[in-house]
Amino acid sequence: MHWYGDSNLRRSLKKIVSMGDWCSFNSTSNATETRSCLCEDYQDPFMPFDARYRELIIDIDQTGGQALMQPTEFALVPDNTARVYLHKWEGLSTRNKPAWTQGFDARITPQYGNPQVALISLTNWDAAFSSRAYFAVEMQKLLDYVQVEYSNYTQLYIRTGQYYCCRTDQTPNAPRAYSRLRNAYFDQYVIDAFRERFGHSHVIRIWNVAQVSERLPLSVRKETVKCPANHARAEVVEIENQILMNAMCNYFEPYVPMEQASVGEEDDLETDQ
Repeated sequence: MHWYGDSNLRRSLKKIVSMGDWCSFNSTSNATETRSCLCEDYQDPFMPFDARYRELIIDIDQTGGQALMQPTEFALVPDNTARVYLHKWEGLSTRNKPAWTQGFDARITPQYGNPQVALISLTNWDAAFSSRAYFAVEMQKLLDYVQVEYSNYTQLYIRTGQYYCCRTDQTPNAPRAYSRLRNAYFDQYVIDAFRERFGHSHVIRIWNVAQVSERLPLSVRKETVKCPANHARAEVVEIENQILMNAMCNYFEPYVPMEQASVGEEDDLETDQ
């Protein structure tokens, strides 16, 4: 699998590679109400991998996961093991140092293999720091790169931005243009762009983490006010991951556009086939 995303994916992977132990009630390293579990874990020591790395290769088996510290042939994955190439980015924004295009320019799949899944997470940094016009240009670049790198063998998973609630950012040096509806707009723009370009050639699945928090009671949603990073609590990350695992391990009927659906509402995981 190839994963592209920000610190929210880091928190997701912490849950996965620790087999759910990170920030759990049974954890020996963290209480569930610590700052790391509730909001910001960047400085939190984590043995399986270093959160400061921009690129990681992580092997995951039935006992957990561990980053590979030595160069390896990416395609030679041990039996009963899933291998993840993690590329950390700040969306498609100018906040990436180096630019997000650099890895694609050097080619991804010749170095890291042709994966079954490419998971792409956007919106969080893009809605906060990019204009709609700038993002539209960068999105076209990303679509072109994805078309070059990933054949129709690779399923494309699009992760929405996190749910956003209840405050504005007045940080003087880097104010973020957050709002719930702005985030929703960027999410839909990404989803529509991928479906238009790849809907007839690839399986596309939408990992809608925003709706997980959207459905929580308002009193719980308002807790995001206390987290400038807008991270989900660790127990919510666990629920988000359950949705992802369900998508990877189960067959889904082809996606039916909402305007064609007769009953029900949009699920947290959709699929196009």
